[in-house]
Amino acid sequence: MIRGLYTAASGMYSLERKQETLADNLANAQTPGYKKDDTVQRAFPKLLMQRIQDFNEKGNVTFGGAFQLPGQPVPIGELYNGVYTQERIPSFGQGALVQTDNPLDLAIEDQGIPAQMVNGRLVKPAAFFAVQLPDGTVGYTRNGKWDLDANGHLVTSEGYQVLGADHKPIQITESIRKEDLFINADGQLIAYPNDPSKTRLAGQIGIAVVQNPAELRRSGGNVFQSANPVPFIQDAGGTNPGISLYQGFIEQSNVDTGQTMTDMMMAIRGYEANQKVISVYDNSLQQLYSVGKMNG
Repeated sequence: MIRGLYTAASGMYSLERKQETLADNLANAQTPGYKKDDTVQRAFPKLLMQRIQDFNEKGNVTFGGAFQLPGQPVPIGELYNGVYTQERIPSFGQGALVQTDNPLDLAIEDQGIPAQMVNGRLVKPAAFFAVQLPDGTVGYTRNGKWDLDANGHLVTSEGYQVLGADHKPIQITESIRKEDLFINADGQLIAYPNDPSKTRLAGQIGIAVVQNPAELRRSGGNVFQSANPVPFIQDAGGTNPGISLYQGFIEQSNVDTGQTMTDMMMAIRGYEANQKVISVYDNSLQQLYSVGKMNG
């Protein structure tokens, strides 16, 4: 009976963590480039139950499709001790592109990158913008809603400096208005594209391609980090595997708000069901205690 209490409690705790993940996804449904988290729920290690002082003497007992050896305890089944939420895994699916016509808004479309085999399974690589974090490390994001700061650095809406193809922060040294910048499909920042006498290259945006996005860890709401440096497609020997850039667009989050709200309601119902199970066990224990007290 006590085991049943623990099983129901583990289900409540697992659903609580799933609900927190869904709430985070819903809160970031309007965050540009946000990648939703999925929860992975698993069962605690199962126990093999056997009959006490009961041995298979003839070898004619089967379990799991195989005959048991003579003289071995007779198995009667498996026992599960509840579930737990093991981890939150980001989903790097493409979000919808929305036109804003802002000259420094930029969206990545990487559906053209072919999948590849990693550790025996098919994995879809993902492309990211590279940014410099406050501690000097490199982060990777799909948030392409940018602006110029007071020093001419190209920065994200969180204030992170965008890295160029040379792995250094992009800085527009001259007093160039953002309306006078054009970003082509290769990520080149071209100043005064409509004035041939003043047209020049002001920089190039670095694009990093992560071959196995599952290895990234979330560092803040919309930024990921890698244990190893991720090469840019502009590096020596690098090629564009099928990435397109769109100026004047932003990528929406890949959160499906309708599905997320449905999942939240299902999690609440599961939580309430486990509450009722605990309530039933609690009433049973109270009755047993009352009977024991009367007999004592």
